[in-house]
Amino acid sequence: MKPRVAAAQISHETNSFSSVLTDFAAFEASHLQLGRNAAEAARGTNTEFGGFVSGAQGQGFDLLPILAVWATPSGPVTREAILRLTDLLADGLRDALRDGPLDGVLLALHGAMVTEIDDDGEGFVLQVVREVVGPDVPIVATLDLHANISPTMVRLANVLIGYDTYPHIDMAERAEEACRVLARLIRGELRPTAVLRKPPMLPTSQRMTTSRMPMRALIEQAHEMEEDDRVINVTIAGGFPPADVEDAGFAVLVTTDNDPELAARLADELAAEAWSLREGFQGGVASFEHAAELIRSLDSENEMEMPVSGPLVLVDIGDNPWGGGPGDSAELLRFLFAEAVAGAAVALIRDPEVVRQAIAAGPGGRIATELGGKTDRLHGDPLPIRAYVKLLSDGIYENDGPMMAGLTVDLGRTAILLCEPASGPSAPPVEVLVTTRAETPIDLNVFRCHGIEPTRHRVLGLKGKGHFRAAFEPIARRVVLVEGPGITGSDLSRLTFRKVRRPIWPLDPVEAIAMGA
Repeated sequence: MKPRVAAAQISHETNSFSSVLTDFAAFEASHLQLGRNAAEAARGTNTEFGGFVSGAQGQGFDLLPILAVWATPSGPVTREAILRLTDLLADGLRDALRDGPLDGVLLALHGAMVTEIDDDGEGFVLQVVREVVGPDVPIVATLDLHANISPTMVRLANVLIGYDTYPHIDMAERAEEACRVLARLIRGELRPTAVLRKPPMLPTSQRMTTSRMPMRALIEQAHEMEEDDRVINVTIAGGFPPADVEDAGFAVLVTTDNDPELAARLADELAAEAWSLREGFQGGVASFEHAAELIRSLDSENEMEMPVSGPLVLVDIGDNPWGGGPGDSAELLRFLFAEAVAGAAVALIRDPEVVRQAIAAGPGGRIATELGGKTDRLHGDPLPIRAYVKLLSDGIYENDGPMMAGLTVDLGRTAILLCEPASGPSAPPVEVLVTTRAETPIDLNVFRCHGIEPTRHRVLGLKGKGHFRAAFEPIARRVVLVEGPGITGSDLSRLTFRKVRRPIWPLDPVEAIAMGA
């Protein structure tokens, strides 16, 4: 008889400083999938649930999908939302148990969810699962590379497996690894012993990309450790500072097969190496003045008839929707107007009100309005514009990859506007995706499916921090990160932390941390 394995996903990366609470409707907007629909929607995609589907087939599991859902990062998950989601999960597990015993549970979690009930959202979810299935059913969960791993999460799951890549292009691969590990647990071949180490580090993510130092060295070292047959998994998690919880920050988790001494030695070694490399996580962000100089250098090169290869990709990390930003900052567009940049396109500015105005005007119509800056004033003021409505769409497209390939993205009703400043000096029009929902643009199809060919623009304006690199870096002449106003950037001094354990670098001097130790 095939092993009966339940699978579920509840995922959210929470920014405690966001003014937008994450309610149940926010999860529904990301297409909550229940039962078999969860597996069918994910089949063939580079996602965790896609990996559960393919991995279960490879291991001969009878996969029992319960639910799959995630919401765009924002503020804390409401009490009502997390209870409804965990009730769905618990009811699904009980239904599965009525048809026979469960041999295992697969979970796709994030690791940085904060709820109104519990700061440790994943710990709360794991506790619900453990109470339903009991202490003896193995639970294996995947985690994001930006997880804030807690001791509670380690205690309640048999094995936790984090992504090895940022941008995250190994989601399905790690889920398939989870299936292989679960199969060995079901056969009684493993006795996991996990050791968690959390060096006093709270790095931001702009320099956590795993193809570059310092993260590359740590991931390579982890992979070398995993070549030892006694080692089940080594996870390096950079953490997510804006979650503002006690366990926020860097983590090393080593899981061995019944060898706690080995797990402790390897975890200590990696934690010490991470601490020694901490300065490498800082920096990597240019000023808007430097970005202006780079754009002017493009003009100089054109005048000299030098070949131009790809666009300059300009990324505002201060309003990153996948970091909890509202996505409605207009600061990139304000900058492009001020510098009179020609041949620019921006993805995206969330402004449902302006989308409605564009729909009323219709394709070919013109509107005068204020764009963006409507959620709060933390991300800049609204920008007065005049705009030509170039195109209207339903905002739905499919990622081409490499990150989340095959996954459908829904921006809500979307307008492509050719925007100019409403007053003051004139500037060349900028093509702007104005959306109903906020998402971080990680795929070229965010432009291409709206009639914009990104390779033919001189400058592309994006909102993000690192995920964009998988698709946009290969076409870019150069990538420049800038930090507009907002709650998702690299400057942690903008945020008033209340719950993060202290002292911790870089909020506190190294001398204070050494004394605390």
